[in-house]
Amino acid sequence: MDDEASIFWENVKKEIKSQNTTQEWVAQHSGISFNTFQGWISKGIYPRVNEAIRIAVSLNTSVEYLANGAVKNSKKPIEIICLHLPKIQEHLESIKEAVKKLQ
Repeated sequence: MDDEASIFWENVKKEIKSQNTTQEWVAQHSGISFNTFQGWISKGIYPRVNEAIRIAVSLNTSVEYLANGAVKNSKKPIEIICLHLPKIQEHLESIKEAVKKLQ
């Protein structure tokens, strides 16, 4: 078993446990068959990048955290999006105003 892949899956398991969910839920939510997901874990195989991203998003964490545990305390994707929402809303309002002026 690859040590780096082992760290990835141990972090996935920690997140699953801390979020009181299941491997089956994460696999389903990530669009990965449960058998494939379990196979990767048992064989210590890294998923492809796009699959690792989907797993991280399902667990509301980052691939970096799953891969090395180093950035667990950084902002989660949903927090980052929420931080940008006011600015996005502001831009949308200015676009609406510009469109009204063109009509």
